[in-house]
Amino acid sequence: MARLVLLLLTLLMMAGGCVAPPLQELQSARTALDEALAAEAAVLAPNEYQAAQDALRDGEALVDKKKYKLAREILPFAEAHARRAILQAQREQADRELQKIRSQELLRTAQLPHEPVRQPTPQTRKAITTRPVSPPKPKPRPILTVYRVGAGETLWTIASQREIYGDPLLWPLLYQANRDQIRDPRQVYPGQSLSIPRKLTEEEKATAREKALRSEIFPVGSESPAKDTSGHKPAAPNNAPSN
Repeated sequence: MARLVLLLLTLLMMAGGCVAPPLQELQSARTALDEALAAEAAVLAPNEYQAAQDALRDGEALVDKKKYKLAREILPFAEAHARRAILQAQREQADRELQKIRSQELLRTAQLPHEPVRQPTPQTRKAITTRPVSPPKPKPRPILTVYRVGAGETLWTIASQREIYGDPLLWPLLYQANRDQIRDPRQVYPGQSLSIPRKLTEEEKATAREKALRSEIFPVGSESPAKDTSGHKPAAPNNAPSN
């Protein structure tokens, strides 16, 4: 039994001694560190460069002690730090070059001769002082959606107003929108609040004009289409204001 244990220990020791040294990892780490030094990483990226040096030094020490397995784990860190140092150095170098170009451009601009400010001549001053001032633009009129009837007005005269429709033949639109308070389209009363339909289509306007032309309520071409010629005084609607 003792011989078997001794044999196993011997085999394990032999197996441990058969681990090859990490020559490829060592060479890659050294090459990366040399490239970082050439890229001035020692100055432009000192932290990463120092970390790469430390990892390479530790890896080389492990190789000297024949601890190849640990060395194979440490040396890739040295190469990785060296590669990062190269990238940081390249970015820092590019930033410095850009800053240098900007500084040169600012210096060149500052050295350019400045054109003196021209003073206005008497003719120019006169033209400026006598230039006509354009009057302010009139404010657009608000779009009415509710209209309060005045004395002597009818649907015809209301529809003809510019702020309403500007077309008396559109009075049927007012009548249709206010049927709840207008019994006779020839009679509206002072103080009534009429709804003004908006966002009308051309088809709706054309239909209203056709109704107005066919209607005898406000005959087109009469002397006063807004005047009631029925000869009687109709009763005021329920919501008409009392005198």
